[in-house]
Amino acid sequence: MSRRITPKEMSEDKSKISLTGLTIIMMGTLFIYFLWAVINSKFLVNFSIDALVGVVALVILIRNLKVKYSVIKKYTSEKQFMILDLVAFVLCFLIKVVVKIPFDFSLIILLISHYATKQIFNKIVK
Repeated sequence: MSRRITPKEMSEDKSKISLTGLTIIMMGTLFIYFLWAVINSKFLVNFSIDALVGVVALVILIRNLKVKYSVIKKYTSEKQFMILDLVAFVLCFLIKVVVKIPFDFSLIILLISHYATKQIFNKIVK
């Protein structure tokens, strides 16, 4: 940290982490569902509409990940957060595609990842 971060800026950064995290959960879930639909050829409407939703979700997901990591970078290295997100998304994808269970655990895994990220970030900021 080369410059002093004000308490107001810390509060705004905590809010950004929360909002981007929730958006990442929603868009990540939509994109994983799209990938599942492509693999299984079971589309909600048809391929074109589902592809449009999947691509928009992916774009919003990537933009929010960039914002999240830029905020984290002000305080610490973002490497552990990237690993946590990557593991969560890979695990969600594998559970959605490989495991055929009636209840979808991918959303729960993304929520746990978000909560862990928030807790780690709040400890670093304090």
